[in-house]
Amino acid sequence: MAIFPQGLTNIDRRCDNAGERSVLHQLKRCLSDDHMVWHNVPLGPKARQPDFVVLSPRQGILILEVKHWKCSTLAKANRDSVELNTERGLITEANPLRQARDYTMELANLMALDPLLVHGDGPFKGKLLFPYGWGAVFSGLAGKDVAGLEFHRLFPEHQVLMKDDLDDKMDAAAFQERLWGMFTVSYPHTLTLPQRDRIRWHLFPEIRVQQLPLLEDGEASPALALPDLMQVMDLQQEQAARTLGEGHRVIHGAAGSGKTMILVFRAQQLAAAARADQPILVLCFNRALSQRIEDLLRARGVDERVVVRTFHSWCQDMVRAYQLDVPTGFAGDAYYEALTQTVSRAMETGLVPGGQYTALLIDEAHDFEDAWLQMAAQMVTPATNALLVLYDDAQSIYQKKRRKFNFASVGIQAVGRSHVLKLNYRNTAEVLALAMHCAQGLLADRSETDEAVQSVLPASAGRRGPVPVLLRAQHAREEAELIAERIALAVAAGRAPGDVAVLFRTRERMAVCAAMLRRQGVAVQSMGETKSLDWQHASVKLITLHSAKGLEFPLVVLTGLDAMPRADETLEEALRLIYVGMTRATHELVLSAAGTSPMVQRVQNSLEAVAQQFSATR
Repeated sequence: MAIFPQGLTNIDRRCDNAGERSVLHQLKRCLSDDHMVWHNVPLGPKARQPDFVVLSPRQGILILEVKHWKCSTLAKANRDSVELNTERGLITEANPLRQARDYTMELANLMALDPLLVHGDGPFKGKLLFPYGWGAVFSGLAGKDVAGLEFHRLFPEHQVLMKDDLDDKMDAAAFQERLWGMFTVSYPHTLTLPQRDRIRWHLFPEIRVQQLPLLEDGEASPALALPDLMQVMDLQQEQAARTLGEGHRVIHGAAGSGKTMILVFRAQQLAAAARADQPILVLCFNRALSQRIEDLLRARGVDERVVVRTFHSWCQDMVRAYQLDVPTGFAGDAYYEALTQTVSRAMETGLVPGGQYTALLIDEAHDFEDAWLQMAAQMVTPATNALLVLYDDAQSIYQKKRRKFNFASVGIQAVGRSHVLKLNYRNTAEVLALAMHCAQGLLADRSETDEAVQSVLPASAGRRGPVPVLLRAQHAREEAELIAERIALAVAAGRAPGDVAVLFRTRERMAVCAAMLRRQGVAVQSMGETKSLDWQHASVKLITLHSAKGLEFPLVVLTGLDAMPRADETLEEALRLIYVGMTRATHELVLSAAGTSPMVQRVQNSLEAVAQQFSATR
């Protein structure tokens, strides 16, 4: 059976008529599992919405427009339009064959700008590597209904499917032959997985990990330089994102499995239905992640109808909006506790009304206290009941005590509506192997019901890269010098400064590292100097391990192993922090220490084990 990223049940529910359902059924019955089929989704930069898009690794792309017309409905037609007899009188619609052709050619011209999807030389230089085609499906017309008419003069037989072609008794191979006969040209070429991902990148801008820069009119220009690596959601991630329906939903996902990407996709989908007086709220724990999510949404053209906040900044919004009195005399964690309790009491008494948001999306929900989740669940309007919770128990670094609870206990009703994402796409096999080796014993895989917290062991997607390295120094200044030299060499070799992050347990060592980087001529932004980082600025980011939650960078330097764990934390807490820090690296991971300690030795031992593990494959 073909792959339907939107989910068969969802597509069946969305089909406009019996004709579209019969096409869906026949595609399901006759296509093998290497085909992908989408129904009525925005396509390309102009967000056209053809009825069906079929992507085959061997045949290429096919676009189908479906019309459930009857013979008595047809009045007259030409190559551009069709006149129909309806209860409302004579109406004019676009010729579905011309419509499908225009969609297809627009996309073909767009993809022909991609040098990795066209022939580089030879007689077909500049032409697409793969075939494409288009067709119309007349699901309400049998061949006998149009016999003797001039129907096929406007709608050539090889470019249309009739009601007969949708019969359950039709041979699957014969149906496929009818489909592929719609291609204007056909030649052998089997698409590789990277080529299929590039095609999906062009077809569906909303599943891109990184967006093209927007022009002044808000549209992304395909003429801009295309990246060599076009990162898109994999099919499991896309399916999880597209099948998120109504009600409360929970996604349990391992580090690097694409949870935040799915949240951004979902927020973008829901934004069209939001109102200024009832926006969509995105909540997370730390400020750096909230800033990053907001930047990603704005880059995709999503306006302020989607509000991104940390939980405590949202509480402060409620205090200001409803003029609540927060007890004075508190600072730090005590203040945040008083702030939370003030808003919670105001919600209980009705001073802060519930149901204020069209939808609520919570990233890194494992960092939320139970009471916070209970408060958040009340803020979604009953009209949509749209709540999405993203959770990874293994990355819970703010909870002093491991908790066990079911989501129903905090008002999140997600029974039968949860997803588990195990594949890690962010990290190379080498980085993930080191992170998991260091965290041995902390990542027990608990398979529980979808009512409860699940710990999900990440599985590598197999992407390869350099083995992580450990920089050893005698003191903190030497450590900073080694880090600065390493980053300066990477930048000189072409690594963009914005692709680099240096992670610290605390802000104490940031100043000397920032000074050493500037001495090397490398632009820097440090959390030790500013509360708000500018993610559009091309600079190395110096951030704490806690603030790195949910973020990712091609090159990560994790510093200060010698100072972990601190006196006020356990070994388990420190190892969870290190696991989170390591899994921020998408390609290259560098670790550093000033002096030695049991933690440094543990990481050194893990490095040696991982190096030995991968030495045989190099």
